[in-house]
Amino acid sequence: MSYGQRPFGLRDVKLVSIGGTPTQVDLPAARTLSFNERVKSGELSGDDKTIAVVAFSDAIEWEMEAGGISLEAYALMTGRTVTEEGTTPSQTRTLTGSGGLEVFPYFKIYGKSVGDGADDIHVKIFKAKLTNIQGQLGDGEFWVTQASGIAIDDGTNGLFEIVQHEQAEDLPAT
Repeated sequence: MSYGQRPFGLRDVKLVSIGGTPTQVDLPAARTLSFNERVKSGELSGDDKTIAVVAFSDAIEWEMEAGGISLEAYALMTGRTVTEEGTTPSQTRTLTGSGGLEVFPYFKIYGKSVGDGADDIHVKIFKAKLTNIQGQLGDGEFWVTQASGIAIDDGTNGLFEIVQHEQAEDLPAT
């Protein structure tokens, strides 16, 4: 097999809501998507040596970064709503955080990287929850949204999939 072994860049990231009618939001200007398997492990020792070792994947710690700020993506990850008011040229879009009583929902993360031929690679994280989101306004700099969290087994698909396609495909809609 020669396809899917050399992923390059980050072509696309999509977030998909879980529950109800799935909503998909594109993360514009996606810069990074990373994950780290959180492994639980233990050792049994006796007679001055290690007798047994156990290790298994417990969860995924994920991080992503995107240029700019997508209020739709922010809303999907936090369960909030974007409200629009006015007419051109005086329209406004607002996302309000109440704090305290808000419980963030689970969502899916799909990422795509191109290969060095006609192939591509998809990373699918099936049940993610946001634990941190931030951005910064700075002199001479664009806003970059940084988000991170934990993903757990969704009970059907597991924690994640990495799929190598011989011919590039679009990310799934749900």
